[in-house]
Amino acid sequence: MDEPRYIIIHGHFYQPPRQSPWTGLIAPEASAAPFPNWNERILSECYNANAHAQIMNGHVVYIHNNYEALNFDFGPTLMSWLETHGKVAYRAILRGDEQAARDRGGCNNAMAQSYNHSILPLLDERSRELQIQWGIHDFTSRFGYPPTGIWLPECGADDDTLASIARAGLKFVILAADQGRFSSQGKEAGPFLWQRDGLTVAVFRFDRELSGHIAFSDVLRDGAALAEAITASALSLPPGSALLLATDGETFGHHKRSGAAELARAIALLSERDDIAVTSCAAYLKSHPAAGSFNIDSPTSWSCGHGVERWRSNCGCRLDQNTSQEWRGPLRGAMEFVKNHADTVYDRFAELQVTDTRGALLESARLFAHQNAGVQEEFFVRHKARDEAARERMMRLFEMVRAAQATLTSCAWFFDDFGGLEGRVALRWAARAVELAAELTPTIEHELLERLREIRSNRREIGDAATLYLSLKTREARGRV
Repeated sequence: MDEPRYIIIHGHFYQPPRQSPWTGLIAPEASAAPFPNWNERILSECYNANAHAQIMNGHVVYIHNNYEALNFDFGPTLMSWLETHGKVAYRAILRGDEQAARDRGGCNNAMAQSYNHSILPLLDERSRELQIQWGIHDFTSRFGYPPTGIWLPECGADDDTLASIARAGLKFVILAADQGRFSSQGKEAGPFLWQRDGLTVAVFRFDRELSGHIAFSDVLRDGAALAEAITASALSLPPGSALLLATDGETFGHHKRSGAAELARAIALLSERDDIAVTSCAAYLKSHPAAGSFNIDSPTSWSCGHGVERWRSNCGCRLDQNTSQEWRGPLRGAMEFVKNHADTVYDRFAELQVTDTRGALLESARLFAHQNAGVQEEFFVRHKARDEAARERMMRLFEMVRAAQATLTSCAWFFDDFGGLEGRVALRWAARAVELAAELTPTIEHELLERLREIRSNRREIGDAATLYLSLKTREARGRV
């Protein structure tokens, strides 16, 4: 009998960090009604729904944990929120990954994600390494083993990004078919081999057409129809080939209300076939090493036809064609100004507290994931913190850098205006980073405000970015009184 065709369904689960940088709480968001905020609404519609998806078989209801079958990544900042506010989903995610490893010879379903969902090709080398290492440390702290693959936010990639991935010891990434030059055409997932200067990364290619069909058509209304579409596409491939589908995980239950249940039904139907095998990237890579080649000529992503310009310029990508995105470049410059200042403050003051300032910063995500005395004690003993005061100072410095990194979260640039929920996230984290840096050096807020005053919103009631920044600060201050 021929080797089966393999199916990999990847869900990229992510929400921007809506919590207050000061209190850790999410302010009421009226647009999420009847839920208090969007995190709670998507938790109910998607993350919990996939933890216990219900499949009807006559009069019998079967409960299925979709995380056992999905190849998936979860944003570290989202996982942090779920650990406290979505414990049912959080535990199901971990259990699903553990079960997948038992079913697939020790190969897990979960992939890491770089920490703040910033566009990696747009970061300097220092920040790119930090984002990758924070993603690895957060993942390892939660799942209990080091990741083998990593999801690149918006599939943003270039040669330097892939080199950073390889140097970090990661084995594979997922990209779209139009993001580079693959050595063979077709729908096969590969994996293909990227190489430079002795560094290598396996690149899985997802089927953009069928993935888009799942995300934007009504096929998720019927799991049987979804299974049939996937089967037809897979059987057109040679035996032993893999078909990879990739979409936002929130498609399964939030964007498509019945998506979690119908996904479970599709997976159940696919699993009944002898000529189809549902698997994960890690499991497929283990039995089918990367072959062929992948080359990338310039920075690219899965959601901008102009490479990665959507996150720094008025490239034309927008939802409402009557709006201007001239604000994108100046806003990015302002947030990079905050980030660069935080880097300078860290370098100046961290060297007075620990012996290896860079190593401590790269590993500090362990402290974000596990905020308990035992982990902190082990961390600071190993990094040779000079005394208790040094430990406290380092925690403030880590928080400052984390806040500064959060200012570059990609969502702030994706939509038509910075005045929405996503742009406000970046401005709040900028205010927090500036505040923490000002504990040690003269504040840069005056210069930041000068930059923000030049950034005009498409919404008349908002005006400029400086006005919005100050209003957000005032609101946060009142909330802390």
